[in-house]
Amino acid sequence: MGYKVALVDDHRLFREGLRALLAAQPDLQVVGEAAEPTEACALVDAQDPDLVVVDVLLGPSSGVSLARELLRRSPRRKLLMLSMMLDEEHAAEALEVGALGYAGKAQSLDEVLDAIRTVAAGRVYVPSVLSRFVVQDYLRLRRGDGRADSPLGRLTRREREVFDLIVAGGTTAHIAGQLGISHRTVETHRSRILHKLKARSAADLVRLAARLKLLPLTTN
Repeated sequence: MGYKVALVDDHRLFREGLRALLAAQPDLQVVGEAAEPTEACALVDAQDPDLVVVDVLLGPSSGVSLARELLRRSPRRKLLMLSMMLDEEHAAEALEVGALGYAGKAQSLDEVLDAIRTVAAGRVYVPSVLSRFVVQDYLRLRRGDGRADSPLGRLTRREREVFDLIVAGGTTAHIAGQLGISHRTVETHRSRILHKLKARSAADLVRLAARLKLLPLTTN
């Protein structure tokens, strides 16, 4: 199955380079390019591509604003946002307006191709370097759920104590000593916390705590 792709990027060299790379893929056909929003809207209306790849920083305009307009015209349109800024907050902003994917320009060709095919097939793409857990938490915040629906509400009192010690940098041995429990019990709580919060690692927990302004203050 092949996909028709439209490219929207104000950097001509990058756009033409990506087009040349996609031309070598038998299942991907670039049906047009655009450098700015008006041109992009006309291109998409004329070619009706399966996927539109949009640069987040589109010159003086915003790629996110263009994405919003393209989706207003056709709510089922599939969009992949490309950016030099690879962080959860910008990814959440793109997904909030309706884009199905967010990828980084510094990713490898294979990863970008995977992003293109994933989104063209109607599935959500977020780079593995970003935490989907944190992206979803940013989305909840942007939609106004905020602290009232904090994911930490899912934790028991003991799990919250372990969570606080984890994000403070506590090791298993330290947490066990602080709470007077065994190492195995600490690991059990850690596993349950990660499962309940749909997180993958302690780093995800630290980023969540940072967003909720729960990280302990440090002094020099």
